[in-house]
Amino acid sequence: MKWILFFVLAVVSLNGLAQLPAAGKRIDGPVTTKRGIVLKAGDSVRFGKGGLPSGAYQHAYLSFDKFGQKAAALEEGYAYKYATIREFREVGTGADKRLVVLVRPKGGISVNFRAIDIEPAMEAKEVISINGTAISKLVTKKQI
Repeated sequence: MKWILFFVLAVVSLNGLAQLPAAGKRIDGPVTTKRGIVLKAGDSVRFGKGGLPSGAYQHAYLSFDKFGQKAAALEEGYAYKYATIREFREVGTGADKRLVVLVRPKGGISVNFRAIDIEPAMEAKEVISINGTAISKLVTKKQI
């Protein structure tokens, strides 16, 4: 029994170390999206429906290491679920610079963070609310 417990703890510990991505600049503190929405670690995001015909997500991925790979897109099981923002990463340079949000889904058993390309995900309604407030209401307040 001790060996089984040791093995489980070792796997969980090593899986946690695999979360450190090699690419992308980590951003500390609150960030502001191009649409004027302020996000900070600890905020709650709510997924909408996936943007692909299969129900999978076009702008959300299984982990930051798999960011941008079509085969690593989140499946449809995340529709209308909540996740907590853990950290922010910036990828690309110049006009192609993108903000990636690393989140941990609530109620899941996985230790991996999910990666969301936040700007296009909000536009495609794959992310529908921040802290219980609809994206459309947050954008309207910021643009007035």
